[in-house]
Amino acid sequence: MEVSIREARQEDQDRAEALVRAAYAEFRPEFPEEIWQKWMENVSRAVHAPEGVLLLAEVAGELAGVVKFYPDARQSGLGKWPAGAASMRVLAVDPRFRGHGVGSRLVEECLRRARSLGIRTIYLYTGEFMHAARRIYERLGFVRAPEFEKTPGPLAYRLTMAE
Repeated sequence: MEVSIREARQEDQDRAEALVRAAYAEFRPEFPEEIWQKWMENVSRAVHAPEGVLLLAEVAGELAGVVKFYPDARQSGLGKWPAGAASMRVLAVDPRFRGHGVGSRLVEECLRRARSLGIRTIYLYTGEFMHAARRIYERLGFVRAPEFEKTPGPLAYRLTMAE
């Protein structure tokens, strides 16, 4: 399956948000309704915010996945990441395209962009329950960064890339 990655345009944002919501729907039972709604509002703000770069994965012209890459991690709106680091948020893959490397390709594109900018460290938050995403991160070399975690709350991960 050939996956192509491109930067989203303004007109792609609503479709990207809809994909994230559909991909995250399986996690809804994990949360009280009020918390779920706040999370989805946060997702919407992240997708539509001008900060960062919204990346789309497409397969045969169909939207298969999204991620938001922040060359300046402090713009992600999450965490007190250090200056000079990058971050990523809202990694999501359409359930129809899972298991085909779409999520990995999106994360690898974030890493490629960070390297090209001379950024050596990238941070992210993920849920304990997001097993597939955590497998991707850990396979690519991300390690837990507990110094950025709050209890209760998401898990923090960091990848420091070689020069």
